[in-house]
Amino acid sequence: MASVLTAEITRRDLEDLPTQPSYVASITDVRHLSSYNWIEAPTPTIAVPGSPALWSAPGGPRQLKKDFGLVYIAQNAARHPDSPLEPLFRALHIMNPSFDLNSVDVVTDRNNIRKLLSFVNPGLSSNGLEPFTIGIEVIKNTAIFCREETKTHEFIGPYEFKGFGHEFEKAYTKSRVSGDTGHHRIIAYRFGDLNFIVRHVTDGYVAPTMQASSSNEPEHDGLSGMFASLSLSPNAGVSTATPAGSKLRIRKEGQVVPLQSTLEVKTRVVHKRLEIRDVAPQLWVSQTPKLVRAYHRNGTFQEPEVEDVAGAIKRWEQDKRGDLRKLAALINKILSVAKELGGSTVMKYDTMGDKLVVSKVAGKKMLPDDLYSKWDDALVETAAIPGESSTTAVRVADTEPLAGASAAPIAGASTGLGGSPDQSTAESSKKLADVPFFDVITYSIEHGFRHIFRRMPCQLADYRVLCNSLNTLAVDVVRQQNLKDVVRELKTGDDDYDPFERRTIKGSKAGARNAAFMMLYLFLVGESVSPARDGAVAYNAVLYVVSHRRKFKYRTRKMVRDAFEARFVVTYKQRMGLDKWPITDSQQDGGQDTEETTEEEADDYLWDSDWS
Repeated sequence: MASVLTAEITRRDLEDLPTQPSYVASITDVRHLSSYNWIEAPTPTIAVPGSPALWSAPGGPRQLKKDFGLVYIAQNAARHPDSPLEPLFRALHIMNPSFDLNSVDVVTDRNNIRKLLSFVNPGLSSNGLEPFTIGIEVIKNTAIFCREETKTHEFIGPYEFKGFGHEFEKAYTKSRVSGDTGHHRIIAYRFGDLNFIVRHVTDGYVAPTMQASSSNEPEHDGLSGMFASLSLSPNAGVSTATPAGSKLRIRKEGQVVPLQSTLEVKTRVVHKRLEIRDVAPQLWVSQTPKLVRAYHRNGTFQEPEVEDVAGAIKRWEQDKRGDLRKLAALINKILSVAKELGGSTVMKYDTMGDKLVVSKVAGKKMLPDDLYSKWDDALVETAAIPGESSTTAVRVADTEPLAGASAAPIAGASTGLGGSPDQSTAESSKKLADVPFFDVITYSIEHGFRHIFRRMPCQLADYRVLCNSLNTLAVDVVRQQNLKDVVRELKTGDDDYDPFERRTIKGSKAGARNAAFMMLYLFLVGESVSPARDGAVAYNAVLYVVSHRRKFKYRTRKMVRDAFEARFVVTYKQRMGLDKWPITDSQQDGGQDTEETTEEEADDYLWDSDWS
């Protein structure tokens, strides 16, 4: 690749770069976006959302073999050299189909940020400042940084010694996804007046029932025991797809693990203690809150402890705010240079000149063609209703409309597809029709959300897209209710006996079924739902749904349970309770998901609080 234009940033330039007040030297607004595991397969294959390995330390000392065989340095590039960043974007848009990439300034691997921080202050890296190369491509207002290594993997021979780290992870963690070779997480946060998406490797996660040895943080109520058993399905019902024009195969498997449960593993010989400052830059960039420092003597490890180091990392951030402000200014400068050069560039650290050299190159694109269209996806803007605010909420009736009445499906529209009868109406209708599952949404708004179950494929990924479309259209699905309010609506389908009138008052099955979808919606996209706080309430509600076969038909019960297991970690006891009510094919379940039902169960299933 021949470079045609270059720009340089020297270490001396760092002193002159403007560190504006807006360059806050701290990471804020951290969000988990997506995750995936690489799978051992002949073709590049990932599992989404995947899962990190579960920390499962054997008691007492343990002798381990030294590392041997194939180890990855940069697994994304090793397994998918055509586009190492493609798995990031595929996983992101599977779990967040409507994510607005135009709001992002930088997409990068953690490793790239660590290298730039080492350039700012070589003393912050245990290995000092070494030569590095980062590929950069500017797409609209977003710069994507691609890690480039001289080698992406290596083979440790039988007579070489490179520590015990990989063997330690095998012995002290348990894989939760079949055939996986590494878990990657994708998070978003704000730093230095910029919005980042950062991908990083995660060594494992810890069950919150375990006490972190140095934690000064408050415990989260309701988390106890929730991580005892993940709802992973490595061998049953795993669906695989290959995007058009891509060589990457994507498998639907795993479950999201909260960021606050993730950990980093470090191994050291016992006489060489590992200080927080040695690992703080790595943990800071990925906001990893937990650390395992495992010490050995000739390969014999004592039982290690899991430490909550979030407080220590925050203190490190405060202590290093001068360097971090320079880092923010440096990244802003790199973005400015890359955007000025345009297209594809490459940034190299020149050891002789102690400077960064950014060069424009005639290189191939970093992503498959279809992913570039994600920056052009203007659903959030184009789906706005003419003459209405984008935040206008849409109310939906709990019951069927009265004969001759028509509910307006979209705010400001009398028929659901029109606005004011002017020239923009046809264009607006066309834009609305481009919203995924728009026809399903308009019908369900007019007739009740329960109809969604009958008109949607039984695939959770499709429901995620639909829920994002509902948000795009500003549909007030839950009418500003929280999860407990919606759960109460589930019970409106129960018959009640009035002792004064001495008669049975029939419940509203339609209202209960509408509430079932509201609950699914909250599970998938509800920001007010907390797995830590709402786990037991959600489980009891799902148990109620799956145990009432006549009230809630096959599709309803299946999708509600799938959504629950996608958002919450299911304990062994909870899974046993749910499995008592197998969700069979709808034909074996008394017919399709129709509105007609004959009778309720003879005995109403009692809700059982399960706080374990």
